[in-house]
Amino acid sequence: MPRKKASNSWVWVIFLILFTLTIGTVFLIKYNKWIKRELSDYTRKTPPWTETLKFEQVFNQFPDGILGVDISQYQGKIDFNKLSLQIKNHPIQFLVFRATMGDDGLDRRFKENWEASKNLPVVRGVYHYYRPNENSSLQAENFIQTVKLESGDLIPILDIEKHSTIQSRERLRQGIKNWLNLVEARYGVKPMIYTGDRFFWEVLHNQGFDEYPIWVANYNRILEPETKNWVIWQFSEKGSLEGIGERIDLNILRGGRFQFHKLKMP
Repeated sequence: MPRKKASNSWVWVIFLILFTLTIGTVFLIKYNKWIKRELSDYTRKTPPWTETLKFEQVFNQFPDGILGVDISQYQGKIDFNKLSLQIKNHPIQFLVFRATMGDDGLDRRFKENWEASKNLPVVRGVYHYYRPNENSSLQAENFIQTVKLESGDLIPILDIEKHSTIQSRERLRQGIKNWLNLVEARYGVKPMIYTGDRFFWEVLHNQGFDEYPIWVANYNRILEPETKNWVIWQFSEKGSLEGIGERIDLNILRGGRFQFHKLKMP
């Protein structure tokens, strides 16, 4: 008799296991179908994420935003006679050109672009690409010797987006600060800092750089950058413009005409 009871117990255990597995399988099948249906509905109702949609979202979020473009030698030779200064009913109101890189680099298109753009109905600006492994004083001197800014131009801009491979983060900050101080002494205004969203938080935030105007790059599907005190947001690197054969960076300056005026040389 005890053996028979034990045998019956095992039958019930096996039955419960099989029953559980069957119920679980049915549930998973139904759940999987539900997930697929929901994803299908979401995909059908949500338009694909395109550069056009991103552009529209950015200017809907900041309706007083001012559109600008930045350019370097990587855009190739620009046909300024055919250059369009409007994208999707938004006029381009500022153009920023790369002038120098590191302690001795010169953007090979800068002088040509700067001269050709002087009569355009836009505000022009210039930036220096900071090489974190090179001497900051020599980098500042390279920029100062190359760039002559006038009243109404944008204030000088420092592009810093990479970590150093030969010095500590603290030493890198000292070099960046030295460049900013030397350039401020020459032009009489605080420069603007261009950087990536993550780099700002990892290296610059709460380290004496928040007082500078911040131009931040973030191309993700977001309502605005993480860097809360930004004045210019580079929201796309895939813009296009008649007169320029390569893709261009698109930027929005928030704060309207008042903020725009604050970023100009006196």
